Formats: sequence, C-alpha cells, structure tokens
Amino acid sequence: MPYTTHTDKVTSDQVEIYLKMAYLKTRRDHNSRVLEEFVTLLEHFQKNHVVLSEILQEAADLIRRLFTLRYVMIGLKGRDGKYKYEFMSGMREDSWAAHRKKVYTLESFAQSVPGWYSAGVISKLSRVYLEEKNPLGPGYETSVNRPVLLSQQRSSVDSSLEADFFNALIKGQRDELLGWIEYSGTVSGKLPDVTVIRNVEVIASILGVAITYLERKRATLKSESQQDDSTLPSTPNRG
Repeated sequence: MPYTTHTDKVTSDQVEIYLKMAYLKTRRDHNSRVLEEFVTLLEHFQKNHVVLSEILQEAADLIRRLFTLRYVMIGLKGRDGKYKYEFMSGMREDSWAAHRKKVYTLESFAQSVPGWYSAGVISKLSRVYLEEKNPLGPGYETSVNRPVLLSQQRSSVDSSLEADFFNALIKGQRDELLGWIEYSGTVSGKLPDVTVIRNVEVIASILGVAITYLERKRATLKSESQQDDSTLPSTPNRG
C-alpha cells in the first residue's frame, strides 16, 4: 500500500489502486490459477448440451497439468454396477491398456482387502496406496508407467515411489460411490502435498455433481419420452 503518515488523508483513489494491484498480484499465483480451472469445469453446465466425457477428460488433463503429476486416471461405475477405468492423462499406452482391462466391485474399495492391498485413509474422500504395503503381483508390472523403477527405496517421508498412488472418491448425493480419481506422485519424485490432495477432492466433488446432474437429466428425458409415447393414438387396424 502507498506510504502515508498518520497525518495524511487516504484517498479513495489510493484505496482503489491498492486493491487493483493486490488483485493483479493474486491472479498470477498458483492458487488463483487452480480456482480458474475449477471455473472452466463448471462452465460446461452453461452449455446447451453437456457432454460428461468432455468434462471427465478435461478434469484428468487439468489435474495432471496443475499439480505436475506423472499421471491421472478416472474410473466410473457402469450400468452393470462394476467399476472400470475410463479416462486418463499421462499414461503409457501399454500401461493404460492394462488398466482398461481391470474390473472392480464396490467391495474392492474397502480400506483393505486381505492378500491384495492396504490403503492409508487420509480423509473421507482420499486414500493413499504406498508401494511397500501394496507390492505388485506377478504380471502387474506392466500396469505401472515405469516398471524399471519398481522396488526403489523411499528416501524421505515426502518422496514418491513408482507404484505409489492416491484415490479421490467421487461420491453421489446419497454418499454412493460413482467413481474415483487415481493419481500418482509428482514429476519431481515427491508425494502430492495436502493442498493438492484437497484440491483433487474438490474436483472429485464437482465431477460427482456433474454425473448426478446428467443421470437425473437422462432419467427425466426418458420419462418424458415414455409419457409422450403413451399419449400417441393407436394405429387403426387396416386388415
């Protein structure tokens, strides 16, 4: 703020200049850019035709870009009740092909499954799967981006190993599991910090709203279509 003495009168012009300069400085920081990206996701709802696949792919790309993560994947619950990976950013093609074959049930997302994995619960929505507690079984090496880096030693509490990953759960209005965002450590070899984890949770919540909104819209259109069909006059028998 411009320097003033106790006897100087602060003018309204000085206040406006101070606020404008502070705002411009804030616009350039990382947190402000993150908020702007959140807005781009929400802008999809202003379109006449909302396409869920566009929102989900954009979400995967922006999470990886904003937080310099090695990869991001998004999985969804299908109409058969099973959960599968559907969108990705940053995965090698062969690794992505291996993930696309995986099929999960709701029970797969329990905190731990004996003989399979053990998750560290960070919050209601976030979990971490550390390589030491979740060694890959035979044949699963192809599912990681850089298998040559498996089994390295962790050098510090914030360093990330190749098979470390996080899940942010995508929940519906009744707390049902609609899908999940899976993401890795950073390109610099660090675990995402708690700010990143919280930001990804917010994006997961936005995606939960988008999925619920489109499911309701689809159900409404289907109901209206059925009602329209029921009011159509029957075709007379011309036999």
